This record gives sequence, C-alpha cells and structure tokens, in this order.
Amino acid sequence: MENTECASEPDLELSEDSFGLDSNYTPEEIQRVQNEARQADGDTQVPQTQVPQTEVPQTDPESTKKRKKREKMTSKYWQYFIRGETKEDGFYEAKCKFCGHTYDMGNGRGTGSLMHHFIKACEKVPKAMRHKPSALQKMLQAGTTTAPALDVWEFNQMKCRKGLARMVVAHDYPFNCVNHYFLREFLRDLQPQFKVPSRNTLRADCLNIYAEEKDMLYDLFSKLDCKFSFTSDLWSNKGRDRGFMALTCHYIDESWKLHKRVIAFCPLPSPHTGKNIADAIYEKLVLWNLDKKALCLVLDSSSANDACVKELLSGPILDTLPADGQLFHQRCGCHVLNLIVQDGLDVLDGEIKTIRETMKYIRHSQSRMEKFKRAVAQVKAPDKKPAWDVQTRWNSTYLMLQLAFELRKAIERFAVLDKNPELVAGLDWNKLKALLDCLKVFYDATLTLSGTKYPTLNLFFPEFCEVCLNIKKMRNSNYPFIVEMSLQMYAKWDKYWTGGNMLLAIACVFDPRSKLGVVEYYIKEMYPNDYDTFMANLNNCINALFKDYEKAYNRQSQEQIGSSSQQVR
Repeated sequence: MENTECASEPDLELSEDSFGLDSNYTPEEIQRVQNEARQADGDTQVPQTQVPQTEVPQTDPESTKKRKKREKMTSKYWQYFIRGETKEDGFYEAKCKFCGHTYDMGNGRGTGSLMHHFIKACEKVPKAMRHKPSALQKMLQAGTTTAPALDVWEFNQMKCRKGLARMVVAHDYPFNCVNHYFLREFLRDLQPQFKVPSRNTLRADCLNIYAEEKDMLYDLFSKLDCKFSFTSDLWSNKGRDRGFMALTCHYIDESWKLHKRVIAFCPLPSPHTGKNIADAIYEKLVLWNLDKKALCLVLDSSSANDACVKELLSGPILDTLPADGQLFHQRCGCHVLNLIVQDGLDVLDGEIKTIRETMKYIRHSQSRMEKFKRAVAQVKAPDKKPAWDVQTRWNSTYLMLQLAFELRKAIERFAVLDKNPELVAGLDWNKLKALLDCLKVFYDATLTLSGTKYPTLNLFFPEFCEVCLNIKKMRNSNYPFIVEMSLQMYAKWDKYWTGGNMLLAIACVFDPRSKLGVVEYYIKEMYPNDYDTFMANLNNCINALFKDYEKAYNRQSQEQIGSSSQQVR
C-alpha cells in the first residue's frame, strides 16, 4: 500500500478581478463570497482580509435633478414613440408608432435621433404632421416683386383659391379642370389642407377677379389726365351666326411708358351697320368714362367703319375731341398695306397658286417627305420643311414665296424623283425673285408698324412714304407684271392716303429725329403739286392742337391756384 501524501493546496484568494472587469458587485458582497469559499475548504478561522474600499462618487444634487427632468420625457417627439421598460443597465427602447423602428435610449442619451427619424427617416409619417410649422418657426417666403423675408407662414384657403382662378383665367383653362383626377392628386400632394373648389365655385372666383380688376382699372383711368387712343375690330364665329366686337385703349402713363388694355369684348348683334357699331363703341366709352378723353379711333378700311365714324362725330363726343375731330379717324396701317399688296398679287395669282399646291403636295404624305429630304441632301439645299400660306394674310404669302425660292433646287429635284414633271411646270424663278425684291419693302414696313411694346405713330409717316416711293419705282421694272402690279397698288394707295394722314405727319413733326424737314421732303417727292396745300393744312392743325392743350393747361392751373388759396384761408 503506497503511502501517498497530498500536497496542500494554497488558500483560495478571491479578488475583484475574479468577478470580471465589468463586475457590479459591492466590496461587502466580495468579502462574503470569499468567506464562504474558505469555510467550504475547512478553514474555520476566516481571516479578516482588508477589502479595499472603493470611493463612491458623490452625486451632485443639481445633476440628479437634471437627470430626473430628462426622464420625464419633455420632448414633443415622445408623443410619436412608445417607451419600453427600463433594463438593469439603465437602457430602454423607444418604438416608433408609425413604422415600428426602435432606438436605444437612456443613460443620458438625447432625443435627437427621435427627431431625425420623425422628420426625415420615417416614410409612414403623414406629410401634414411632418411639415406643420409651429407658431414660433419662421419660414423663408420668396416673393416675385420684393426681396425674400423671414415671416411666419400660414395656410390661406381663400388665397389659394384666388391663385387657382387667376391661373385658369391667364391660361384659358376650362372650369371643369378642377374635376381632373391627377390635378386634384397634385394639389393634394402640394398642400393636403387645400380643398379643391368645384367647377361652379371656380367660375364664381373668376368672375370676382374680373370685377376686382375692372374696378382697379376704372380707378386708374380716372386718375390719368392723358388722352386715349382706341382700336376696334369685329369677329364672327365659325358658323357666322354671331358677331363680336373688341375695343382696346392705348395710353402713355406719367413715366412715358406705353400701355394697352382691352376694355370690351362683347357680342354685337347683326346687322353690323355703321350706326350699330358706333352705338356699341360709344356705350363702352361712357361706361369707362373715357368719352371725354378720346384722341383717335383706329378702324379697318370698310364702308361700315366709315359710317361708324360719321355717326360718332355727329354726337356729343365731337365737343371734347382735339382739333375739332380732324385727327379722330385713323385707318389701320397694316390693314391698308395688306389690301394694297393683295391687289398687286392678283397679277401673279396663277404662279402663287402653283407654288401653294406644290407645298401641299410634298407635305401630303410621309413617303413624299422622305423623297424631298433625299432631294435636299442631293442638291445640298437648306434643311427646311415646305409650308404654305394663309391666303388672307399677305405676309404669310411672302414667307411662302421666299421659302420656295430657297428650296427651288430641291423642288425641281423632287419632281424628278417623284416622276412628276408637271409639278414645277410654268414656274419662272427669275420672276419670283423680282417679286420678292419688290415685296421686301412692304414686309419690313409691316414688321415695323406691328410693334406693340413701343410707340409706332411717329414711324408711320416715313414708312408709308417709303412704300409709296417703292410703288413708283416699280413702274420702271423690266418685267411687265411688276409694272402692272405697281399701277394697281398705287390706285389703292391713293384711295387711302387722302384721309387719315394728318395725325401721322404731326407725330413725325413731334419726333425730334425727324421734325418738319422729313415731312417736307416726302411730300415734295410724292405729291409736288399738293405740297403747299398739305403744309398749310398741317400748320393749321398743329395750331388748333396747341390751343386745345393750352386751354386744358390753363384750366388745370386755375384749379390748382383755387385749391391752394382755400388751404391758405
């Protein structure tokens, strides 16, 4: 039997490290565990080991109060999260009420993550809740006329309805556009609080805007002391069973800026006689209180319009017109040019009709257009599409002829590819080039006189005189058809020159770039035999106009003196 001795094992020493680095046991608990371990080994005398006393940090009363305040969940974003139970380590979860996403909170963590999740991260939060501004939050409101400024933004249902109505009026949208599904969806996404009005409500809003704008325009006219010029025209619908009249006023404000406003667009019952037109125009002038501020009326050249002017001049409006109504009736310059050129183009009606039909033939089908593109590439012509004109507008006819002359080689090549030689039969491109050279003066004058953003009255006289001189030069052309055109054009020109030219000459005299010398030059060139008579009438008319303005100025001066004397008293 082997005698063996067991080596005595050393005393088991337990320290704080034996419980792990992250132990949360107190020193008293460590001492108790060590004593129990020695008793289990038979050591009755448990040595009193000195357990190092750890320093317990002294808590600041103020920090404790702050921690308690944070635990009360004072942030407004806690209303959108569910707080879980606090764990042993002091952490707890915050669960989103909308998407269920959780965040670890506690131990001094702030609510910044909750705020970011609610405002930006969570996709299930309603937009109305996310972007609802508080009373203290200021948003940048950018205006179109003023500089952006910080201000408290508030939703306004009436303002949005008015903006919608203005959009419908400005872009000619139908009233039932508010019933369109995707428009309603779009407006709902922009602002869920906006209630889309019905069709009848939108119509009422548009009428209210019209009434407001009408009152504002009436007040503006009452404050202006200038003279007003008017243009009027008549339209008929497709069935020609109803006619409409438009009346536009033109004026220059105190800053010398040109303005125009449509003051009437109304149905005009038939028959469209001179008396009916005159009654309708005078009724609108009285309605806007402009009958005593009228200077001139521009109308198209027709017998009904001539009778309309006679009816107006026989009424009470004559007493307030400058120069005893000598400047009242004016003919539309662009309309006169259109009539003159249309009479001249009748000489080449066959050639123009051939070019028009050729353009239509090429654009009739896609296969012909492909052949034409091939022809353009072969002859290296300009890459332009054929187009035809509107027969009632001579300037569109001029553009069609100019385009045909630029594409002449391509058109001839297309006739070969299409095996249709009759397409260009009878076309003389030299005659077309001579016609374009003569019509260019008329086209340039039309562009100049059609301006709407600058005064054109001072430009009419020299432009019209250049047209007249060009017609006379056409008599010396080598082409007989040009000579024949000039004779027909001059007959039409002389008919419309006899009336309505005095105001054009006065405007040219008042232009500091022209003055009286330009008028004298053109009259000597056009009508040398009538030079003395014309200049005498011009002088008398300017003197009469000066006396009228002198009376108006003296009357205003006396009124101002009378008002100032009453204030002194």
